[in-house]
Amino acid sequence: MIIIASLLMGVVFGGTFDVYVSPMSFSNKVNNHDIRIKHEVDAPFYYSSMYARNAKVYNGHGGYEEAIKPRVFGEETIQYAYKGCNYKTTPLGCSIKNGHYYVETKVTFNDQQMVFRTTLYGKDGTIVNTATRTDKMIINWIKQQELIVQRSEGILGSSTTIHKPKEEMPLKWEIPYNLFENDVQQAMLSLWLGIKMD
Repeated sequence: MIIIASLLMGVVFGGTFDVYVSPMSFSNKVNNHDIRIKHEVDAPFYYSSMYARNAKVYNGHGGYEEAIKPRVFGEETIQYAYKGCNYKTTPLGCSIKNGHYYVETKVTFNDQQMVFRTTLYGKDGTIVNTATRTDKMIINWIKQQELIVQRSEGILGSSTTIHKPKEEMPLKWEIPYNLFENDVQQAMLSLWLGIKMD
């Protein structure tokens, strides 16, 4: 009887897992007001629902198999599956308490670079995998040296005079970094590809 119940549980629950994906958070450490980063905060949830099936789950017999129907929850849907915990304030604590996985995504940006980091936590709160994308500010310096060339011809021949006035400070041309949809998609795909979950 125990063996039959165990086999049925394996059929019903084998190859699946639950994961909560919190909205993307932003950490703005910028002094340059020309730099602005905006993005849809639920993008990690959408991409996790697409790519979570790429994870491999333990089959109970010493091997791994593809996840059949992973259940991916966002901020609006988690309350229907797991009640009695505030996922908005303590998502990792609630995930540990309820025994499921958790994906946290943070975007940190300063005057030099933007770092997009997404982390998958296990049921015990340990890090299972992390994926990162970065983009840096590009700075070009444009030299402001004006040369005045004068050509004169006379009876004795021609002469060329080059006048170099005082050199001005170069112009700074900044090309700010950006967070593109492709960056988010690639990071989320990297998070889920090849992952083995117990």
